[in-house]
Amino acid sequence: MFKRIGLIVGAVLLSTLLLSYVFRLPLLQWVIAPELKKADITLSCLDFSITSSLNIHADRVCLNYQNQQLQLTGITANTKRVYIENAVLTVNPPPKSDNANQLAKNLDLALPLNRPLINIKQLVVKSDELNKPLKISILEPELNKFNVSGDINASAILTANKVMGQFEINDTFLKHVINTKNTLIADFNFNTQQAFSFDGIELELNGDIRSQFAHTYEQCKVNVLTTGKLATRFNLNSQALMFNTDLLNNKINLTPSCTELIPPSEYAGFISKQVPLNWQLKLPQSISLEASELSVPAINLVSVGDKQFDILITDTTLNITSPFEDLQTTLSAQINTPNINNINVNAQLSDAAIKGDYAVMLENLPEFAPATANGLSLSGHFNISEFIDSKPIGLINAKLTLNSVDAFDISAVQYQGDLTAKMDKQLNAEVTLTQQLKSAEYKEFKVTDISNTLTANANLGVGELFADLTAKTNIKAVNSPDIKLNNIKIESTGLQSRALKATHHAFINDVELVINHHVSSQAHPFEVIIPEQSTLLLNAFISQFEPLAQLTEGEFNGYISGDINLQNALFNIGISHTSALYNDYLASDLNSVFSGEYNSGKLNVKPTTFNLNEFRAGAVVKAIEGQWQVNNNTALINDVKGSVFGGEFSLDSYTVGKPNQVANVKFENIDASKLVTLDDKSGIVLTGRLAGSLPVHFDSGKIEIIDGSLFSQGTGNLKITNNAAFDSVMQQQQELQPVLGLLTNLDIQKLNSSVALKNDGWLKLGVNLQGYNKAEQQQVNFNYNHEENVFTLLRALRLSDEITQKVEQQYSQKGN
Repeated sequence: MFKRIGLIVGAVLLSTLLLSYVFRLPLLQWVIAPELKKADITLSCLDFSITSSLNIHADRVCLNYQNQQLQLTGITANTKRVYIENAVLTVNPPPKSDNANQLAKNLDLALPLNRPLINIKQLVVKSDELNKPLKISILEPELNKFNVSGDINASAILTANKVMGQFEINDTFLKHVINTKNTLIADFNFNTQQAFSFDGIELELNGDIRSQFAHTYEQCKVNVLTTGKLATRFNLNSQALMFNTDLLNNKINLTPSCTELIPPSEYAGFISKQVPLNWQLKLPQSISLEASELSVPAINLVSVGDKQFDILITDTTLNITSPFEDLQTTLSAQINTPNINNINVNAQLSDAAIKGDYAVMLENLPEFAPATANGLSLSGHFNISEFIDSKPIGLINAKLTLNSVDAFDISAVQYQGDLTAKMDKQLNAEVTLTQQLKSAEYKEFKVTDISNTLTANANLGVGELFADLTAKTNIKAVNSPDIKLNNIKIESTGLQSRALKATHHAFINDVELVINHHVSSQAHPFEVIIPEQSTLLLNAFISQFEPLAQLTEGEFNGYISGDINLQNALFNIGISHTSALYNDYLASDLNSVFSGEYNSGKLNVKPTTFNLNEFRAGAVVKAIEGQWQVNNNTALINDVKGSVFGGEFSLDSYTVGKPNQVANVKFENIDASKLVTLDDKSGIVLTGRLAGSLPVHFDSGKIEIIDGSLFSQGTGNLKITNNAAFDSVMQQQQELQPVLGLLTNLDIQKLNSSVALKNDGWLKLGVNLQGYNKAEQQQVNFNYNHEENVFTLLRALRLSDEITQKVEQQYSQKGN
């Protein structure tokens, strides 16, 4: 009975085992699947068998984990080793999960103390991010120690709370597996050996690296070489990535042909001489990237050689998703080359705002500059915001000083300029330029002590641009061989749009002018308004041409209009109640209003009447009236009339500046008593009226009267009393007493005289006198030659002129 029971039980067990083996796959999936599901692992295929040597052999195992697919084939397992012939891992983008923000935890692996060792002959990793599949082999020589070979060479040690090891990788591997269209990767060569460790939260890498980037752009070859140690740390929870880069040595080298990339220009040669070809890049101890926030404490780019460039970028933070919106950094740069004394730039960039200062010093300007200068210093500051994708607001300031400068035939000394440009949120812009200059020379002109302030205001919004301009200019002196101008003050206003409209209110030697002009590409019309003002202001100009001449009273005004481009102008000038003193000649109360035109270098003034109340030149000439005009730069005076010696005189015409000419002067109804009494101590009294004609010859600066004539108009009388010369002749030549005595009281019936005046002032008269002496009842016909220096006589008369003396005393000091 027990035997039968034993056979039955044995048959049941054997049947159970047989059924279990036959249905091994469904039973195993039914048992294992729920446990794998707890780890979010899906078992999609399983096919195994037990060999005669009691090894488990699986033809295929398929696992899915978070959309990552792993397929194993050719698996043989026993108590000592698990051998896998092929494994294929397909890496896909992970699915979206509600647990995406779940924090990682430290590794806590339940590693068995004894298990079969794993050997994977070939593991193929596939991904759309890879250029081609990655192929490696994995060997576990000791428990929890793995060696990886193939496309990647690595080793790893697995502990309960950490995975650590090392790997070696180079550019050949990356070029084969990285899927990128960037052609620059072909110029990149590197290799690195890195030790790594991972505790479930942080991944740490540390090791040597050597990389080289060699790229050719046109004829320029760039070589970047990096060697040294690199440490990397990544935290899964904070997503913080940290690089320790201070032990890296970075060199950048350019070939001399790189300077040929500078666009051809007059300054290309100068720039190529300043640019260093060899550089060194110094990186900070740490560079971090956390939640898209990149932080770089310092980057230092330094040139190697005599061209010293030192560029330091510190305190840099930015969001890599929008780098220009949240960028924070500080920049400082120092440049010293054989041609540049010093350039310093300091800047702070915060979001879309930048502020800082700069300074440049040069002993001399570069060769390409259209000027030569020494002692150049340029400095300033700036504060600008919203300059990205918008019009900038803020200010820029620049201060320029020059010890001396020569440009365009202009030489200047001690120049100082200060420029400030500002713009607000409403796009209202203002530019102010202040300049000072000790002196400047242009050809024969020299200008001293110049100061100028120019301000421009405009709105840069939508629409046509209009700029309001204001300026103030002060010049102490403008000197040239021909003229000297002092105390120049100009206040200007203007409007700049498509053309410039400007008004200048100027004072030159205190003479007031108002100048309006309109500058465009087609024309440059202008007008000059001369308000009515004292003629005494003109003495500063007149004294430079005629030091003995000065105006004593009067007013003048004027209006000039024309076009500078066309070189033409119309003018109208008025002079009223003007008096002038020349040495001891005095002209009083001149009045004239004249108009004319200047065109293509030719000056023309319409025939104009002038009136002069009085001219005192020893003899007093009154009520002078005449005409003057300018015809093609030649001035002509004609039809001059006036009153002298109680009669009238006239001048037909005189051309100013003409070297050879004859002006005919005529006299009518001259009071003989006034003519003779020019010498009031002569004892000679002559009455009657005279007339005459005096041809005045002008010959290359010489003035002579040739073939002049003087004759009586009607009768007259001659009386001689107490004349020393006459009395002396009477005593010495007693035989002539009867004849000469007839002249002491002679009624003149006719008088004729020839007149000749030499250039030295000697006057020669050939007098024929016909008359009747009532006392002696005798007719007289008397011929007499007289010579006298009239210049000396008139000079003596002018010196005795009390009116002229008073005017001379009043204006004896220049500038009064």
